[in-house]
Amino acid sequence: SVHITNEKGTDLTIELGDRPIFSDDGRISSEDLKQGAVLLNIPSGEVFVAPLHHGTSGRVIFDLIIREGKRIVDLELDFREGRAYPVRAKEGLEHYLDLVNNASGDKNLIAELGIGLNPRITQMVGYTLTDEKIIGTVHIAIGNNKTMGGQNDSDLHWDMIVMKPTVVVDGVMLMEKGRFAEEYS
Repeated sequence: SVHITNEKGTDLTIELGDRPIFSDDGRISSEDLKQGAVLLNIPSGEVFVAPLHHGTSGRVIFDLIIREGKRIVDLELDFREGRAYPVRAKEGLEHYLDLVNNASGDKNLIAELGIGLNPRITQMVGYTLTDEKIIGTVHIAIGNNKTMGGQNDSDLHWDMIVMKPTVVVDGVMLMEKGRFAEEYS
């Protein structure tokens, strides 16, 4: 299991099961091709997995989300059996609700857990495919995850970023307050 916390109040537990873990390292290797899903973004720099939604529970607070040019600040979601329930936001809750309510399918199920690894990206720029690569961050998506070995079917896939997380995987500290443990640096 993966346990994610931060000083803003995030306290989320995620089960991965035997789902494949993907690495977006800027290269498509023969191993990537064998895995069956070739997912590469520019810029690159993340590892990600489609978690088991029924094993996801707790609260997560996303510092800043910029989607369609609109800001959502300190969005707080409760996850129960993998389903996201909005609690509050300092700004932009209506925009979140509009996007989710107008999507179809498994729109509010956890879809992805990712960890940003790109050392050249250190701050948000307002573009999700860049922002989710910020080194020392975690991103959690809701919606579709079929391309990464999951079962959620939706017209929505929405990555949202947690800054300065502490991440513990199966009891082992991976990251503390956004800094990787020395053995993983």
